[in-house]
Order: sequence, then C-alpha cells, then structure tokens
Amino acid sequence: MTTTTSYLSMEELAIRFFGEIKNELGFTSTRKIVYLVRSVISQLRKNLSHEQLTNIIQRTPSLLQLLFISNWKYNEKEIASNHLDEIVEGVYQDGKQSLFASEIETLNAVIVVLRKLDKFFKLLGLDILHYSLKQELKQVAMEDAA
Repeated sequence: MTTTTSYLSMEELAIRFFGEIKNELGFTSTRKIVYLVRSVISQLRKNLSHEQLTNIIQRTPSLLQLLFISNWKYNEKEIASNHLDEIVEGVYQDGKQSLFASEIETLNAVIVVLRKLDKFFKLLGLDILHYSLKQELKQVAMEDAA
C-alpha cells in the first residue's frame, strides 16, 4: 500500500467514523457532530502525556488530527479522568449551551464517540485510558449486547 493510498484510506475511515456517529445519534448537523467529537477528544487529551498524544496524532487521519490539536494549549494541565462520568461531566460543561439537554444525553453521546474511536482507530488498544475507565466502557458494551 502506497503512502497516498494509505492516506486516502485513513481519510475515508474518518468520513465513515463521523457518518456512523451521525447515524447512531440521529444528529442532523455535521457541525454538532464535529463539536461533540472535539469535546470528547479534548477531555481525553487532558489525560495524556505529550508522548501519548504524539502517538495518537500520528495514527489518525488529518480530520481527527485537527480536532486533537484544536484549542490545545501546550502547557494544558493534565487531569486524570479515571471514570466515564468525569469525561461526561467535562463534555457536558463544554457543550451545555449548544449540544445537550441533559447529562444522560451527554453520557449516551460520549459512549458512542468512544466506541467509534476504538472501532476505527483502536483507541482502547493504545493503553491510554485509565483501567477503570476501560472497564466501565466494556461493561456498557456488555449491557448493550444483552
């Protein structure tokens, strides 16, 4: 696979990633989806070292790279999110005015985005999320499958 082919397939993956989120959440606004994904990524970014961020950025298509670095202050304070509710609270506060009516709605959206990040870009396999957060995501997946 050539570099050009690899690049195109990564960009196609990104388009499918956003499309699946749009379909699963029933959003009609692409802007709202991008804002949601950026907000979730921003919360994740606060948990990661610069080395981990570099690894993720190198493995994702340019569309997601832009979301990873948008509004990122290099000296941004690291905040460990050990549980799903901490990420949900950050996303809810970030998008309170324009994204969600409730924390329950935010929780559902965050779970969808995290699952899609893992499906398309193997997020959980990068060993970047706290163990308890990974366990909570696995538990939610098992509950949904039941």
